[in-house]
This record gives sequence, structure tokens and C-alpha cells, in this order.
Amino acid sequence: MGVTAKLALYAVGLVVVFVAAFGVGTLVGPVLPDQTGGSTESVEYPAPAEQDHADDGVDH
Repeated sequence: MGVTAKLALYAVGLVVVFVAAFGVGTLVGPVLPDQTGGSTESVEYPAPAEQDHADDGVDH
């Protein structure tokens, strides 16, 4: 078998593997966390009690 045929078979094999992995991922889907209650926590902003500034009512 020539080098070109080997590379072509290798490329086709990679495409088959990635398409199969994508198909399985699509079927399974993302695993979402269970939400208990109506409130959600954000990891982007700290809670008001945990912020690093003093809220003394004075504009600076």
C-alpha cells in the first residue's frame, strides 16, 4: 500500500472516530446540575456580604 493510501485511510479513520464521538455526545447531552428551589447561585459575582468594599452610604 502506498503512503498516500495509508494517509487517506488514517484521515478517514480519524473522521469516523470524531463523528462517532460527536454523535455519542449529542445523544448523551450535557449533565446539568440539579436546581433546588428558585434561587440560583452565580460564580461570577460574590454575594453582597462577601464583596471587598465598605458600604457606608458615602459616595467616594
